[in-house]
Amino acid sequence: MKPKRINEEMNERALKPLGLRLLPAIFVVIVTGACGVQSDLTNLKNDTTHLRAQMQVMREEIALQEDIDSLRVHIVRLEALVRYQTDELLSMRAGMGQRVGALESRLQTLTTRITESDRQFSALVRRLESLQVQLSVPAGPDTSGAQTASFDPGELYDLALRDYQRGDYDVAVRQFTQYIEYFPDSDLADDAQFYIGDSYYTQSLYTPALDAYEKLLDTYPDGSKVPATLLKIAFIKVARNEPSEARSYLERVIGEFPDAEEAQLARMRLDLMPED
Repeated sequence: MKPKRINEEMNERALKPLGLRLLPAIFVVIVTGACGVQSDLTNLKNDTTHLRAQMQVMREEIALQEDIDSLRVHIVRLEALVRYQTDELLSMRAGMGQRVGALESRLQTLTTRITESDRQFSALVRRLESLQVQLSVPAGPDTSGAQTASFDPGELYDLALRDYQRGDYDVAVRQFTQYIEYFPDSDLADDAQFYIGDSYYTQSLYTPALDAYEKLLDTYPDGSKVPATLLKIAFIKVARNEPSEARSYLERVIGEFPDAEEAQLARMRLDLMPED
């Protein structure tokens, strides 16, 4: 037993220094392994970051491609629209010559009509003046029975009204004015004065239109055109951004002529106006 125990003790003494000698080596191996693992983790993290960056780039490229595809679709649509509009323009240009020719022909026709209307009106005026000389009356209106029997004022009025309805406003104004000079007391005198104002109003010449309308109110306060004249003055005030005066004229139409058609129009226009 003793030799065996002695051997075991000797082995323990021999192994103890050996273990002490191996301990640094084991530590180095462990540390080295740990460093290797840490390095692998760092590399893996870097690879992951790089992969994420690549994925982000790919996403941006995909989004960019989608934008490009969308732009291509818009470009195709725009090209189609441009082609359509170009065809329309070419088509319009092709017919432009014919339209211009037709307009020139129509203008010539209107010019001829105006000239003829002026000629007829002038002839009637000369006829009227001749009758006045024959009757030995001063230049101006004369609505005596003899003159009425020899000359129909309605002929002058109808000529002027025809020019007004055709849109020949300058000619109409001149003819209506002459009519009033000769027949200021006729039943159509206030109508003639109204159409003088309307000829200017239709052309947005509000100052002379307003003068003509106000002259009608002063000269023919009981005439049949008073409601329409008040309404037109109100419209001029609206166009001139004078709401208070416009409202006053509209209320006057409603108050003085409640059953007239102009009163209904005045009510409608008042409803559209903002409150003061």
